[in-house]
Amino acid sequence: MATAAWYHRDISRVHAEDLLARAGRDGSYLVRDSESVPGAYALCLLFQRHVHTYRILPDADGLLAVQVSVHHRTRTGKRQDNGFLLFTGIQCFLSHNSLSDSHVFQKRDAFCQLLQLMKTRHSQLSEPDVVSVFVGTWNMGGSPPPRSLQSWVTCCGLGHTPDESIALLPHDIYALGTQENPQGEREWTEHIKATLRSYTQIDFKQVAVQSLWSLRLAVFVKPEYESRISHVNTASVRTGLGNTLGNKGAVGVSFLYNGTSFGFINCHLTSGSEKVLRRNQNFVDILRLLSLGEKQLGAFDISLRFTHLFWCGDLNYRLDLDVQDILKHVSKREFEELMCADQLTRERHKRKAFLNFKEEKIAFPPTYRYERGSRDCYLWQKYKTSGVRVNVPSWCDRILWKSYPETHIICTAYGCTDDIFTSDHSPVFATFQVGVTSQFSSKTGAKAWIELEGIEAIVKTASKAKFFIEFHSSCLEETRRSSENDSQSCDVPGFLKLGWSLKQLPKLLPIMSDMEYLQDQHLLLSVKSCDGFESYGECCVALRSLNGASEQFETFLTHRGEEMGSIRGRVRIHVPKDRRGTREKVYGGLDGTGPFLPSALLPLAFKHHTDFEEALLVLRNVLFISCDFTFSEWFYFEKDPGRGHMSPASTRVPVNR
Repeated sequence: MATAAWYHRDISRVHAEDLLARAGRDGSYLVRDSESVPGAYALCLLFQRHVHTYRILPDADGLLAVQVSVHHRTRTGKRQDNGFLLFTGIQCFLSHNSLSDSHVFQKRDAFCQLLQLMKTRHSQLSEPDVVSVFVGTWNMGGSPPPRSLQSWVTCCGLGHTPDESIALLPHDIYALGTQENPQGEREWTEHIKATLRSYTQIDFKQVAVQSLWSLRLAVFVKPEYESRISHVNTASVRTGLGNTLGNKGAVGVSFLYNGTSFGFINCHLTSGSEKVLRRNQNFVDILRLLSLGEKQLGAFDISLRFTHLFWCGDLNYRLDLDVQDILKHVSKREFEELMCADQLTRERHKRKAFLNFKEEKIAFPPTYRYERGSRDCYLWQKYKTSGVRVNVPSWCDRILWKSYPETHIICTAYGCTDDIFTSDHSPVFATFQVGVTSQFSSKTGAKAWIELEGIEAIVKTASKAKFFIEFHSSCLEETRRSSENDSQSCDVPGFLKLGWSLKQLPKLLPIMSDMEYLQDQHLLLSVKSCDGFESYGECCVALRSLNGASEQFETFLTHRGEEMGSIRGRVRIHVPKDRRGTREKVYGGLDGTGPFLPSALLPLAFKHHTDFEEALLVLRNVLFISCDFTFSEWFYFEKDPGRGHMSPASTRVPVNR
């Protein structure tokens, strides 16, 4: 039997990695015998200078498996519906034997993310559908940083951290917020760039840096994406004593990545366990006063001006619990019990702060207040001339986000470092896979238009004034407004029910008429009074679910971080027949919130089978679309009756170049 060129039999792992390193091209692969399991094989893939190895063997059900690690496999097989994974083709199979659930999920996520990265890298798209974003926050406590910050920017430490197989892969965008930073802007940004360069060998480009006293936010992007960044804005707002001192406040950076708007905010809110209401007010002041984004969206607070808004900082919310109880829960890693006493969690549940923001589950110890020089104990007593002040261990340092409806964003890591000791705070990190839109060019021909068939709103007010609706969007030729409402009633004291019929509502004209463009767009609505032109509530409506026939939308109205009522209506988008084509996004997904998997996996259904040709062709479809390979042939395996396990076959299937 002839030996396939890709099959290297019993070469060692070190030899295999050396061969792939010499090939030096993403998508290069080979198969060798497993060193640890007789009869198994190892599939070795080269991606971004890292060799990723996956064991191949039949599982207990006779289905072929690509085993990410012991007891964690990604396999081809029949459809499963276990309430957690709902897709066919390559499936994540979790076996709960010796590994903890969190470790199993970590391995699953790593494999899925690697599939996505390979798919994106080798797709034929000129623009990416998804980018990877790192957000970090650290109160430096007025002390210089250590020489290396690699553990922070690679998410190494405690909590929901990436698997080691993908931890060193560079992100596309880095946003690092610091508080009580003693270094100057230039010194600090050079320090970050040097850290990134040390393990990625990439000279990241600085998008912007913004400072307010010792509060600092720096944003960097990969060099190949620098040309996609435009409309960069920076701003700051003071929330210290009388909103005049800059020892507390916020700094922000915003920009467009092609057609997707990003906002980043780093803040330092009022300290003190008893100052909850003051912190809530700080948040509202920042929402209202931070001048970021497009000027024509000035009627909307910061939380509605960006497709994706990331908010980090020393928020200073504390734990309302006796310090000994906190220490007991921390020693037992009972973080869910502690979260019940977390001030920020309580205020969010009461809808008093960070309304409609999201935060990943916390699975790491409180990041404040440690003894400097170690992470072995908390220094919760602070001695002052006025007496002893108690600073209970708390999750002061947080990262939250808010995105427009029906957009793609998944938090892939959230944790803190455990090896940076210069401050009494630990650095916190979070990473995200974020859907982005491509640039579109205008075409001649028939135009699309958006028809508003009727809108009803309930607003919180005792006023009896008439109201109109303003419609804003980057996809519209101009801002439009309705006529005043033609129906009005007060069924509930303190609330006004308003109605606009078809004839009161404007026809909205988008700047481009392609459905592929329109389905990624959003409308911002502001309900304003006719007498004072003040806004009584704003909202965001996604066009994605409104394409085609007349569709209904319904959402809440908010104003300055407070819920102000609700709004609903019917919309019809009219698109010329020759502009209705769309393509499936690389990230796909069933609902945008599940495991991060390419949509190309969804239609690849399999029945019971044990030949490896189909299984590896699936991997080829997922990983190697439109890719030049160093190794020029694809392959399949067949059952060898004599040995009772899988062996390479002599048949070769060429790879499409």
